[in-house]
Amino acid sequence: MKGTGIRRLAVPSAVSLCVACVYFACVVVICRSALNERPQRVGSEQSVLEDEYLWKHTSRIDKEAENDTEPRWSANVTLGRLPGWPTEFPSDLDAYRTRVMSSPWINATEKHQAEIAPWVWHHRGQADNLQSQIDSGSREALAEMARLGIVPRASSLANAAFVVLIRNRELHAFLATMRQLEDRFNRRFHYPYVFLNDEPFTDEFMHAVAANTHSNVTFARIPHDHWSVPEFVNEEQAHRAREQMAARGVVYGGSLSYRHMCRFNSGFFYKHPVLQNVDWYWRVEPGVDFYCDLDYDPFAFMRDSGKKYSFVIALRELAETVPTLWDHTLQFMLERNITSNWMSYFVSRSGEYNLCHFWSNFEIASLGWLRSPEYAEYFTYLDHAQGFFMERWGDAPVHSLAAGMLLQRDEVHFFDDIGYRHDAFARCPALNSLAHTRCRCPDEPNFDTSPGSCLPRWKQLKEAEWTHRDTREALRLVRERRLFATGVEPPIAVERRRWYDFFGAF
Repeated sequence: MKGTGIRRLAVPSAVSLCVACVYFACVVVICRSALNERPQRVGSEQSVLEDEYLWKHTSRIDKEAENDTEPRWSANVTLGRLPGWPTEFPSDLDAYRTRVMSSPWINATEKHQAEIAPWVWHHRGQADNLQSQIDSGSREALAEMARLGIVPRASSLANAAFVVLIRNRELHAFLATMRQLEDRFNRRFHYPYVFLNDEPFTDEFMHAVAANTHSNVTFARIPHDHWSVPEFVNEEQAHRAREQMAARGVVYGGSLSYRHMCRFNSGFFYKHPVLQNVDWYWRVEPGVDFYCDLDYDPFAFMRDSGKKYSFVIALRELAETVPTLWDHTLQFMLERNITSNWMSYFVSRSGEYNLCHFWSNFEIASLGWLRSPEYAEYFTYLDHAQGFFMERWGDAPVHSLAAGMLLQRDEVHFFDDIGYRHDAFARCPALNSLAHTRCRCPDEPNFDTSPGSCLPRWKQLKEAEWTHRDTREALRLVRERRLFATGVEPPIAVERRRWYDFFGAF
């Protein structure tokens, strides 16, 4: 009986083991199938989950990309020339460029177009191609859009583009940014990209970028005149100024290329030939993060609401980089008799520049405003003051002070519903706001409430007329403080300064 009992116990035990093995084998097969079917990491068809991974772990993705030696472009990417631009060039492009720059031209735009033409490339995205077929009544194009996961445009676009000043080595950092920008916003609107570089773009860069969007993409070199030291600047003195700032530890104080970048963004990018038919721009930099979904078109909002400039982060500039920018700005306003209804935003009670500015690594703005005679006159005035090279004037305070002078308060907009990070500065909509429900914000301090933020000052700002007299008095106070700093301030200036500090005239 004991033997029989043992056999009875052994039979079900063997069956159970067999069933367990079969079950385990099925699990393995299912898991392998799921892994094979998951979306690939590169390409334009990334999943939302991978998008979340990218913005949380951008640095890790970049490190992985640095070790990836495989080609990252798609065979479907075709680069061609812009319509109406030259298509044939001599074999010696450097000699061609030198000859163009030394030849007489009717205007600067034609000269610059001819100069950079060999290095201008364009890729027509699938969205634009299929959308034009849909507009012509093609149902096949609509089906193809659905197959590719491209969202048809619901309304007409503004005449706008993303503008990216970038170097070839920043490719991987930008791909992470581009993935977020596409998933959060542009997959529904398909606005084009314009990439600018002071050097020719590599094939790897152009193909990889074009493969990661369904939108049109244009790559262009910057004209020499827009990225060089002008003749009226003494290069030896400028070199000594850089050495002195570097010795004092000023950020980018010794960099010439950084000064070229600031000057280009202040007074030249909107003159670039490939942007001449564009009305609005959204500046994008490599390595930034976008945290919130945008279900509306900010370009159309700016256009339809009469806005001309916008920002998401406001902070203070480094004082040692702009020691005389405010003086020159006040002198310009005085000579042109310029008035404003919100210039007081930038002024301390002592008449000095409080260093507040809108951080220009994110800005959506009107190119028409930047091309206006008033802005051109202001930039030319600053350019000949040589502060871009003798000091280290940034394009952010230049754009901001120009807006304060030349725009009305209600023509400048703060995009509270756009979550954004640049370097260590990140901001998101308030936790109790509706906009926050469309965001995936990191668990980090919000710069909006930081002591270094100028946003509270913006929100509390009330329109107040800034007259010719205000400019004259502010300039006088600034100059008197300069004398005080050298120990030769006259007694009457001391009393006037104390009076202004006490009553808070500014």
